[in-house]
Amino acid sequence: MTTDRRVRRTRSLLRQAAIEVIREKGFRAARVRDITERADVNRATFYAHYADKYAFAEAMVRDEIRHRFATRLPATPAPLADLVHALAVLLWEDSSRADGCRRNIDVLRPLIQRAVRTEVSRLLVERCACESTVTAHIVGSTIVGAVCWWRENGLPDTPPNQAADEVTRAVLYGLRPAS
Repeated sequence: MTTDRRVRRTRSLLRQAAIEVIREKGFRAARVRDITERADVNRATFYAHYADKYAFAEAMVRDEIRHRFATRLPATPAPLADLVHALAVLLWEDSSRADGCRRNIDVLRPLIQRAVRTEVSRLLVERCACESTVTAHIVGSTIVGAVCWWRENGLPDTPPNQAADEVTRAVLYGLRPAS
């Protein structure tokens, strides 16, 4: 399904304005009015697309996650371990660049986790022949949780592959040592 060019343009303007406003004020302090004024879009137009700023933020996060997964993960079926590792690397790298996200993490974490779980579930079904939503939830939550915990605690940066190795082991083997 293709989206009308005007709709894409409006959403793009709102997205860019929201990023700027949230970086300046933080998510909680950002108002729909601030975003629409910055985007030079009528507030009614905003509400024609989104119920509120939380629905807007969730759509932004979901679209960004979907785009990053589509452009940075292999497009072919892959073993579960390879897909988990690739997802962990991608999210680890992205988190190191998420400067504006850190101070908004308490609000954005549930949106990010939901988007990651949704996309992980889709990928597991498409590429690993896994149909379990429980598995998708565990994988997505483990990856996001590990990345957020590491960043929130200000621990030293770790190379993405090393962090992804640890997350992959935790997802695939739990607390048992890998044999």
